[in-house]
Amino acid sequence: MSNDRTRTRPEQATLLDILIDGFEKNESMYGHHWRQLPLGDEAAAIRKFTEFVAEARAWKGPPLDERNEGRRRLARWPDLQIRQLGRAIMILVRTPRLSDWWHAAETWRDDPFGPIYEWLDEERPG
Repeated sequence: MSNDRTRTRPEQATLLDILIDGFEKNESMYGHHWRQLPLGDEAAAIRKFTEFVAEARAWKGPPLDERNEGRRRLARWPDLQIRQLGRAIMILVRTPRLSDWWHAAETWRDDPFGPIYEWLDEERPG
């Protein structure tokens, strides 16, 4: 396992990069978790929006709603929205509301992740 960490520039980020990097449970708006990606200019944001929509189509099929109204762009699936305006892109993912089972004592009975952490420790260098 390598500790080499390279930084991804906004223009290089994939939709998956944006979705997994830094999500916090408290970042919720209108029933969605959200991420923001500011680009250098509007043209770069439009290109990135187009890439993100293509990536989402590959996972989820065609969007239920897709709009290009002046400077506003939107692609919407039942649980995902990608919006672009100016040099900004916002991605909204419907909150899954996992708390009912996440906080149940039975979910964490017998330390289900202990063996995985031990396995990771075995692979840690030095």
